[in-house]
Amino acid sequence: MKLKYIVSIILFISIFFISNKSEASENSHFFYVKNKYTDVKRSDYRFPYIKGLEVKIYPETQEFVAGSIATFTITLTNKNKYPISVEYPSGRQWDMVIYSGASQIFRWSNGYTWKKAHHSIPLAPGESRSQQLSWVSVNKFGAPLSQGIYKCVGLATCYPKTLVSNEVKFRLGPPSVVKKEIIRTRLNQAFELELPRYANDYELVWEIFYKNNDNRIRTTSRRINPETITITFLPRRIGHVEFTLYAYPNSLNQTVALERRSYRIEVE
Repeated sequence: MKLKYIVSIILFISIFFISNKSEASENSHFFYVKNKYTDVKRSDYRFPYIKGLEVKIYPETQEFVAGSIATFTITLTNKNKYPISVEYPSGRQWDMVIYSGASQIFRWSNGYTWKKAHHSIPLAPGESRSQQLSWVSVNKFGAPLSQGIYKCVGLATCYPKTLVSNEVKFRLGPPSVVKKEIIRTRLNQAFELELPRYANDYELVWEIFYKNNDNRIRTTSRRINPETITITFLPRRIGHVEFTLYAYPNSLNQTVALERRSYRIEVE
């Protein structure tokens, strides 16, 4: 009786392991068929679907004139040491999204249609593919968007999952940009900047934005003259400082500057 009981247990265990092995084999086959573009094992499979694919986006410049065409370059790079084939479910291979704060204000693919044409493009180790995409920085009425900081994200619309790039920030600025001026001065030796007081029949308000300062310089006074505004600065530490002055018309929205002037101060 005991021998019969032991044989039954052994038989049950054998059937259980054979069944699991068969099921695992079927699942493994299913995985490979569904993901035939790669030889990686199931335990190594992660999204995005092939390790080592990198997507980056670069703005043509860090500041665009509000209302103008802003151009960005998206790059897809194979960072692996072996060649791969990147799969696409349709003719769309790229996309781009623009944000103002947390709100999406533009998506490049909106309004376009693509045929379903599944295809693949090979990438050798270290090889990249790039595409330029453009955006007209106007609102729905065709007027220039508010000046300020915006964000952009690029997309490589691969299969089975779209790859997302890094997030880049850029500025929409005023129509008039004065070439950067370099000023050399000495420690504790005050210097002045003379700026126009009026532009296009508007009285201007000049606002300063430091790129880096670390208390190296500070403003000590502002004088309003009949046609100009004079700002006095005092250098307090040795090094360099970069800042930008934006000219705002005092009777209009403060997001609409008319002019930008950039400076680099070398304190010796």
